[in-house]
Amino acid sequence: VPLTADSPSVPGKTIAASDNTATVDLTGLAADTRYFYGIRIDGQLIDTRVDFHDPWPAFQTLADAGTARDDAVNPDGLTNLCFAIGHCMSQEPGPRSGGHYASSPVFDTLLARHGDEPRFMIINGDIIYEERRDGTLDGVRENYRLYFERGRSFARLARRLPLLFTFDDHDVGWDIHGCGEVGLGEGRHLMRDIGLAAYGDYAAWANPQMASRGTIRFGTAAMAAGGDLLIDEQADFTGLDPATVSTIHVGSYTRPDSGWKRPASGDAATPPPNAGVYGLVEVVDSHRLRVRPAFTKGGTAGYSIGTHHYYDWQQGNCHFLALDTRGERSRFNSKNRADSQAFILGEAQERWLLETARTTPADFIFLISPDPWTVYHTAAHVSTKPGADRDDKGDGFPSFLHQRERLLEALEAIGKPVLIFSGDVHHAASIRITANVWEFLCGPLASTGHPLATLGNPPTGGSWESMGRSVDVRWLSGFPNDLPYQRIRNAYYGLVRVNNAAEVGRPQDAGLRLAAFDRPSVTVRWHDAYTGRLVYAETVAASGR
Repeated sequence: VPLTADSPSVPGKTIAASDNTATVDLTGLAADTRYFYGIRIDGQLIDTRVDFHDPWPAFQTLADAGTARDDAVNPDGLTNLCFAIGHCMSQEPGPRSGGHYASSPVFDTLLARHGDEPRFMIINGDIIYEERRDGTLDGVRENYRLYFERGRSFARLARRLPLLFTFDDHDVGWDIHGCGEVGLGEGRHLMRDIGLAAYGDYAAWANPQMASRGTIRFGTAAMAAGGDLLIDEQADFTGLDPATVSTIHVGSYTRPDSGWKRPASGDAATPPPNAGVYGLVEVVDSHRLRVRPAFTKGGTAGYSIGTHHYYDWQQGNCHFLALDTRGERSRFNSKNRADSQAFILGEAQERWLLETARTTPADFIFLISPDPWTVYHTAAHVSTKPGADRDDKGDGFPSFLHQRERLLEALEAIGKPVLIFSGDVHHAASIRITANVWEFLCGPLASTGHPLATLGNPPTGGSWESMGRSVDVRWLSGFPNDLPYQRIRNAYYGLVRVNNAAEVGRPQDAGLRLAAFDRPSVTVRWHDAYTGRLVYAETVAASGR
């Protein structure tokens, strides 16, 4: 055990309201340094390893300019960076969610084959698939507990590699189209906030905290017919910052173990008066919020106040922007996918995205998008209906073309490489969208693969029309359509290396230093989840300086 009674410590406590989870902040850590850690309860060090023969839990901090600066060959102190990324990690090897194994091989392969090469990993949505849910918040938490307990390889990875997360449809319980559409009434989009409360307890706590991120609030409010005041005498709204609010849901609920409808019994079984999506107009006082639209009925109802879940951070010459592509969207128009009123990113998120991307000094922009931009997500893997392979079912940007095209044009105009890492579709892909904008799917980590028809039958290489936009498909994992869904067992993970400098010797002293390249590059690698073998790689160079 690399820890002693004299090792530095910080106090912490579990919080009952957050499912007895706990977080602590570690400050004053040195750059590019390995730290071992443990948990002490009542003076006793707890062995938190998954198996006795596992290494002791540890992590390594990122390098910074101070560790690499050399006036002769690296005056800006550029360092190299490697991180892992992937999406869709079902643990149920059955027909319901289409997983491979209860404890997925991918995470053990990553640790065994690559050791300390990646410094962190991004799980890009669909962390969990619906199990053990009972129509309550605790049921969603039990879903997370199951995945950390049963998924021993995932738990082992989490003890040795820092993780960051985005969420997608399975994390909240189902497709939640319209949860950001003010004025929309009753529907499954009202599952959002209970699902995201559990996501916050078990995953989102690890993400960088933005000023736009608040706390999801739940309560019971009185409403008057024709009025626009949401009144909760038990609440204290004085500390509610309107900038942190996405939309307010009246009638929040979460699904049982199967289906998406309200639970058959309990407080959430029946839609309450005024169930739907509302916008915050103003905080009136400690107990009252003014909302829009006005309520149509009088009475009381449960409500939730949603918040923004997108975030960003900069590491060296790389800027990461993680999107929320589920929690602030409108419905899609299946008859007109270019509908100018439909959106997948809300107004605040789109403004943040474009302002940040346009002003960052970074050489590379990484967009972490849980849903795809060019490949479709049809139902062809579970449907024999004619035309199923052409009917994008609204999960990603191909069903929100007006916003997709506006964003792609703006990102291309920045003149820097923009690497979009997307998810949701159980396939691996490298696609060049424009001269500067790329889309990469690094998965599935553990979920059953989707055949080409689910993606809209693109070629495994070559030019393809994605809802009117010509893109260059560089490579797809290419699961053929003659394979039944449950027999597509291929899985992948991505390793992304930012190549800023070469490791070279010193003219006189011993040791190594980093000599900066004139033109940095990023190499995205796809590896087989079972063997770790390299399957494909793509390199994108920085814009000319």
